[in-house]
Amino acid sequence: MRTIFFICLNLVVFSSFAQTDSSPIEKELIRLCRNKEISACEKLAAFYVKNENWDNALLVGEALCSKDIKIGCTIAGMSLLSKKKSHQGVRLLNSTCDKFEPYACRSLGRLMKDAGKKDLSHLYFRRSCYFGLNEVCGDLQKGKKLLSSIAQDLLKRFPEDCSDTKSMNCQEKLDLVNKCTSPLSKEDCELLPGVLSIFFRAKMIQAEARVHLNNILMAERKLKQDPKINSFSFDLENVLSKNTPSPLYYYVFGFMKACSGSKKATSLELYPEAYAHLSQEVKSQIKSEFSRYKSKDCYDSKWGLEAYAIGSLDPLKPSKLDIWKINHDGNLMHLRQGLPVEF
Repeated sequence: MRTIFFICLNLVVFSSFAQTDSSPIEKELIRLCRNKEISACEKLAAFYVKNENWDNALLVGEALCSKDIKIGCTIAGMSLLSKKKSHQGVRLLNSTCDKFEPYACRSLGRLMKDAGKKDLSHLYFRRSCYFGLNEVCGDLQKGKKLLSSIAQDLLKRFPEDCSDTKSMNCQEKLDLVNKCTSPLSKEDCELLPGVLSIFFRAKMIQAEARVHLNNILMAERKLKQDPKINSFSFDLENVLSKNTPSPLYYYVFGFMKACSGSKKATSLELYPEAYAHLSQEVKSQIKSEFSRYKSKDCYDSKWGLEAYAIGSLDPLKPSKLDIWKINHDGNLMHLRQGLPVEF
């Protein structure tokens, strides 16, 4: 699929570029993009945006977007707006924002602000913040109420009714929002889907915590069943020796520092580059949680273990952590709820 993508990019995009004198930067980005470096293609599209070359930005953006590279969809949407194709541009940016791409949400926030739609603009900026664009967070008016009291009451029930997002209760609540029926107002129905996207993204990220802890447990059981080892381990590097790390993690997972001693206790120690997106404040809060135990609180590795996954789901409340734990028996516990403040 990647090969097909770059063949199409070469044939459709580069052959369509206006024949103008290219700058050294543009030539190098084109060369790297042709050599199958996706990041170079993204930088090339951004280069055209910066230089307001909307025809070329649209071509590269659409090529990236066609392969579900979301920043490409955002660039294509921005280019359509700049080419006065507002309906197409807004539609593409909306669909991309709904896929949690923060720059698309920010673009829509600016657009709604210019149109005088203050509440909708605030919500798009808020979504951009929660979807990972931290630079937007500081400009948000904290505690701003967007919804009616009726809609706020409905929102408060979502964590319980949608603890299982596929449950009947959850589907009924979503049907009420989708149909926009009384007692919800027209304004509520315009805003609620965007507010709920913050909730469902957080729920999706919470699933990551459960995956990490189950992976640790499976690896630990293999160590315990190995007759040459016959023990659990609090050395995360040893436990995950066959693990292929992801480029980005939302949760820090592993063992209490007191249990691991001088060994690497957490994924933050093991894969620091995967947490570059987290603020120092969040990292500090998480490290503090992993340092709460004393050695006397730890299991003897011959008999048991406890592993934790700790993350921050609310950029406006970085000290509000979401904490999960699993033990050697496979008991998974949600120790602290860290959903965003609206919920």
